[in-house]
Amino acid sequence: MNKIILDKNQVDCLVRENRYKVSEKTKFLSRCIDGRYPTSLKLRGVNQNLSPLAIPGADVGELAVIFAAGNNFGFEIDAEKAFQSLVKIIGGVKNFQLHSDHHADKNIIAGGCGHWKQINLDPEAYSIKKDQIDFIAKKLIEVKRAGAKEIILEGEHLEGAVVLVVGNYSIFSRCFIETNKQEAPAEVFVYHKTLVNERHRVLASTLLKNKAVKLYEKQDEDYLYHAFCEIADSHLFETAKRLAKGLPIYQINFDNNDNFSLKEIGLV
Repeated sequence: MNKIILDKNQVDCLVRENRYKVSEKTKFLSRCIDGRYPTSLKLRGVNQNLSPLAIPGADVGELAVIFAAGNNFGFEIDAEKAFQSLVKIIGGVKNFQLHSDHHADKNIIAGGCGHWKQINLDPEAYSIKKDQIDFIAKKLIEVKRAGAKEIILEGEHLEGAVVLVVGNYSIFSRCFIETNKQEAPAEVFVYHKTLVNERHRVLASTLLKNKAVKLYEKQDEDYLYHAFCEIADSHLFETAKRLAKGLPIYQINFDNNDNFSLKEIGLV
């Protein structure tokens, strides 16, 4: 199936038909940036179980952000306490989010989203060490045994744009686009900047409270927060240039009344 590269009008249509207000109860539950999450392509808002906070690799990617921030910004991390801190924020292991790819050859890549695969292929580019990758891999096994639900995403990647979301609304990543007087499925990569940053603010506070990180002189909670935000953006664009190279990037800014503005930023 051919991928549709989405122009500004098509992204505007996708957002109008696929936006939904974020609930305070679920705003820190994550999904990956992957556009293949199962949603209704016809009826807006049907899949109310789709987590609003979109970040590369979902909670697997969040653990990678924590470790990379420590490696890049020079603070020590207690891996187990950091994991437990994240679990606390999301409301327990059962809410730990991960997905795998199910390809046409029927082989499931366990915990194998594209982002996690890229980290394993090139850990240096993501500022991750081998023992940290091993720790995350071990935790993937543990959380699945403890009841975390692993979503299996199927089919080809049809993402035709990268969408950055700002505000208290999120979007489903799939819709139908009319092209040549026919409707064809379209997908976008989604990164929710507002929710990612909000969770990083809480994460910084929780890590310090649980003594999961050891900061040095002139480093504080705000320093930790900005380190997470910087690394999260870095990981997004590192994976985007590998999986979404050449796609347009759009930013969606929602106000509090279900209205939004849309601007094109450039190309990956």
